[in-house]
Amino acid sequence: MNRLQRWVRFVLSRCYYLLAASHRHFGNQYSLTQEHASAVNDFTKAIAHNPEFARAYLERGILYWRELDRPRRAVLDLTMAYELDSRLIEARFNRGIAHQQLREYAEAIADYQAYLGEGDHPHWRVYAETMIRELAEWVPGSEDGE
Repeated sequence: MNRLQRWVRFVLSRCYYLLAASHRHFGNQYSLTQEHASAVNDFTKAIAHNPEFARAYLERGILYWRELDRPRRAVLDLTMAYELDSRLIEARFNRGIAHQQLREYAEAIADYQAYLGEGDHPHWRVYAETMIRELAEWVPGSEDGE
């Protein structure tokens, strides 16, 4: 692929990302599932044009667990987001929530602990600490769950 083709793919991926963000906004504003589905579709197009676009995986993963009740798909996307860009620690936090929805409590705890190691948002830190304590009751061998 030549330089122009890479540039075009980059621009297209960003355009689809912005279009997806607008669908997500309207979906959140008016509780429209179809807008969330359109956002997923456009995030998917952004990823197709740039398979290393970590933030598109992150945003699509959040939509999957939070708006579309598809936590398994969320786990896959959030894993990919973090693998592509380990600075996206919010991918671990959100993956913890998706694991929690799947009743995969040990995995959720591990993701929340990873978030606490790097994440700095005060509200999400408190949430992660609380979830670790609560989920430990469901995990055999955990310090609070014994």
